[in-house]
Amino acid sequence: MSKTIYYIGAGASYGVRDNGKIVEGIPVVKEIPEEFNAFRAYIANAEIPTGEIVFQDIYRTGHDDVENARRYMLHDIDSLISGIKEHATIDTYARKLYLTRQKREFERLKTALCAFFVWEQLEHKPDGRYDTFLANVLDERTLNIPKEISFVSWNYDSQMESAFRTYRLNTGLAIFEKNTVGKWPMLTDNGRIFKVNGSATFADTNMVSMIMAYDKTSVAVQLIQIYGNTMADTSEMGFQFKTHLSFAWEESANSENMKRSLGETLADTEQVVVIGYSFPFFNRTTDREIFNAMPNLKKVYVQDINPSAVLQSMGAILPLDGKIEVVQITDCSQFYLPSEL
Repeated sequence: MSKTIYYIGAGASYGVRDNGKIVEGIPVVKEIPEEFNAFRAYIANAEIPTGEIVFQDIYRTGHDDVENARRYMLHDIDSLISGIKEHATIDTYARKLYLTRQKREFERLKTALCAFFVWEQLEHKPDGRYDTFLANVLDERTLNIPKEISFVSWNYDSQMESAFRTYRLNTGLAIFEKNTVGKWPMLTDNGRIFKVNGSATFADTNMVSMIMAYDKTSVAVQLIQIYGNTMADTSEMGFQFKTHLSFAWEESANSENMKRSLGETLADTEQVVVIGYSFPFFNRTTDREIFNAMPNLKKVYVQDINPSAVLQSMGAILPLDGKIEVVQITDCSQFYLPSEL
């Protein structure tokens, strides 16, 4: 369906730094350890009100309940920080837990990771390039992403969702992820977003926006309460606090649905814009499946500050034999808009 696919990785949400400090966007791999320590301190030092605490106007909990939830949360954060120190990336650590069938530790990792990414997006502005991109491409009448453009994202973050919400407050994007709760979404004539690793969030809602909109309880206490309810049945509240992370290599009840919907979207693709993605080795199987599903692919744009390094890794996925034109873009100030659009 979509003639142009944006294929994005962590660099697409890098944003802006000022003297090494994050102003916009999400931390990259080398920034994660320091940011996780800051997150731990934020939770550990949070002031928990005494007595009864109202949460999201739905139910009330006591001080002791929240304090107990914080202890569990800090324990899981400490485990994740330790794992990060011992492994090259979070993904590597997650993969190890999955392969060694440490199911409980694996689920705890995903829950702690979700809380961390929600906090990061509450602390920093979204990468402004998403807003500029949407301003350029959204249909003037419907404010939808046009059907000619779709996204395949390896990112956990909700940067696109947050940017889109400023245009359409009450309507979501056409997002496809394996941990979708309930009925698998239908394919519409609008642009689609496939999140191959799922989203680092909780519940079927924009958690960042929900927390920001609720000012009766501090952000820290809300995060602790959400974390404490991830294993509970909170369906009476209207949503479940379940993690939406589901790594590309992780089996899921919706794995086949994901492959089918993605395949139908990729069938007509003629050009791909790769932004901030390095084609790492253990994503290679999924990358190959995705690019093999584009029989009409004619051109690949690689937007990166060092595109030659990306091309070396991409060569294992896409034969660079001249049949597919490759264009290198080094200006990363905005998401590239190819002439074909």
